[in-house]
Amino acid sequence: MAIAPVQNMLAKSMLTHIGIALTLGGTAAFTFWYKIAQANRISREQYYVNLRASRE
Repeated sequence: MAIAPVQNMLAKSMLTHIGIALTLGGTAAFTFWYKIAQANRISREQYYVNLRASRE
């Protein structure tokens, strides 16, 4: 008996895993950028605005 080729299933599985990884990675990057990095930037800018105002 011959064994059926599994190449097609492997290709579909690989594409599925790559798609899921890219989606989750993009979502994580978006969340990090707009929830953490931008919030830190705003608070840092506000600190320097207050520092400059206190020196004047």
